[in-house]
Amino acid sequence: MISPPPHASTATHPTASTAGATPTLPPYTPHSAGLRRDMEVLKELASEECLRRSGLGVVRIAERLGREKSQVSRALRALEAEGLVERDPRTRTYQLGWGLYALAARGIETRLVRAATAHLHRLAADQRAEVQLCVLIGGQVLTLISVPPRADIRAEAPIETPAGPVLALDWSDGALRDLVPPGSSDDDSRLDHESLLASSAHARTHGYVHYPATEEEPARYAAPVRDFRGIVLAALQLTERAGEQPPLTGISAEQAVVHTARALSADLGFER
Repeated sequence: MISPPPHASTATHPTASTAGATPTLPPYTPHSAGLRRDMEVLKELASEECLRRSGLGVVRIAERLGREKSQVSRALRALEAEGLVERDPRTRTYQLGWGLYALAARGIETRLVRAATAHLHRLAADQRAEVQLCVLIGGQVLTLISVPPRADIRAEAPIETPAGPVLALDWSDGALRDLVPPGSSDDDSRLDHESLLASSAHARTHGYVHYPATEEEPARYAAPVRDFRGIVLAALQLTERAGEQPPLTGISAEQAVVHTARALSADLGFER
């Protein structure tokens, strides 16, 4: 909870003994003591020791913080009830919970959308094309923003769209097999895996993936968007429109999508 600023503090009304004197306001504290203690516990669970030992117990956390075990135990129970920490019943140790990661992901996604919107509109206007911001969730490529907006957007298998191999740019070759749609024949799975490998390799070398136009689909391009850690967070995808005149900028579609993706990455704190 955010404490009120000093001028909003609820000082007592002056009495006969204090009338005429300037009321004394309580000191302003930016954080409540309970919140600060909870944050200290979370930071311990994000420590190198916790990662190395795959969790910390109540006693060890209390030792590291110099606090009573009962205080730490109460804080952990409250954090566990909110999904912010998880307890291993076998070892009785705690780690950061998926609820905390979900909150962090939601915050990153919100910032990503805010930072990307202007870039997408500019790219779509300059290239006279459709532009999408895509992420990889549960092995599927999902669109966060489409310019212009579309009502028929669906989740796509990574092999179906150039955003797929771009989003898996940092994956190992073996891990890319997990992105091959289940139920395919052995030959199809092998070809899909080889296609993902080739596209990811092209993206690492050239900074983008290009799917040429076919009878069913127009030409599509995708480039990676990285966060401040250098991790691929999203993909910027450009789809050419049939019958559109070439852009007046004289910049090719692949150059434009790479330039825009790099500009968005810079806005998110990535330094090349």
